[in-house]
Amino acid sequence: MLLLHLLMIVMACFGPPSAWGQPLSARTLSGEELLRIGEIHDVQNHFPEALTYYDQALSSFRAHKQRKGEAVVLTKIAAIFERQGRRQEAAVQIRQALTQFSKTPDSPVHADALFLSARLSLWLGAREEAAVLLEQAREQYRRSKNVQALGSVRLQAGLLKVSDDSPDEGLREIQQVLDDARARRDYEQTLAALVALGDANWILDRTDRAITHYEQSIALLEQRPQATVEAGLRFRSAALSSVNGREEQGIDSAKRAVTLSQSLRDVSREAAAWTLLGSLHATLGHDLDAEDALQRALGIYRQQALVVHAVRSTSPSSATSPKESRLPALP
Repeated sequence: MLLLHLLMIVMACFGPPSAWGQPLSARTLSGEELLRIGEIHDVQNHFPEALTYYDQALSSFRAHKQRKGEAVVLTKIAAIFERQGRRQEAAVQIRQALTQFSKTPDSPVHADALFLSARLSLWLGAREEAAVLLEQAREQYRRSKNVQALGSVRLQAGLLKVSDDSPDEGLREIQQVLDDARARRDYEQTLAALVALGDANWILDRTDRAITHYEQSIALLEQRPQATVEAGLRFRSAALSSVNGREEQGIDSAKRAVTLSQSLRDVSREAAAWTLLGSLHATLGHDLDAEDALQRALGIYRQQALVVHAVRSTSPSSATSPKESRLPALP
């Protein structure tokens, strides 16, 4: 019995005995296999490798007229483009994905595509379209009982309501997500909800409340440090500090944002943090410190001007929406 079980495992991993003597390159990988390899690279943020396998999977699915597979891969590609800041390219891919999903049975990834499309619509300034897409994604996640994804959609919908003159309704929705996440002991969603409350209060010019929620978020990060998230929160907290006379506190946050950006080798974020630090020093009359910080920022910007972007990247990572959003954005 044990021998039979082991044989089944070997066959599942390496195929039938007739194929065992062949090197991997001697047989053609299926679209599903290419997709899975791409996903392995994707979760490790190996974007060039992931895109290579996703492109091959896409060709395979199209050759075999597998619309569901094609739609899933297009969604995966769009998600990488969004993470790279290539949102215009992402929008093209996700539109194609939604077209294919409309011709196939329901898939869990369809909800992901709707949510991603909603975020891209917000970036493009199509707020009414985004609201419709968020409701569609919400319904899909509710049917599949994906509690965490549903919470993420509700956070985005709540922020949209806050910025579209329904602040009480939006704040209630965000608070409900926070309460639910805490009850489930969902660390990631608790953190996301606290940040969303900070953003919502920033939109409403409730500076003290926004800073309080950002500080709560930073305190939560002490349990599970995430340098990228903390850098953004430190920047936001520092940016708000000058509004209510907390420049000294803001300087400390800006310095921390610089340090974290350097450790992440994120030169764009570092330059923004140096610029903010210089502005805070200038406000307090620290002329030498202000000059030093601004010179450091200028040096980074000059270096960036010499960088030649890859041909595939048609939109820079620092791009902003054609229609400025009221939602605060990380640098």
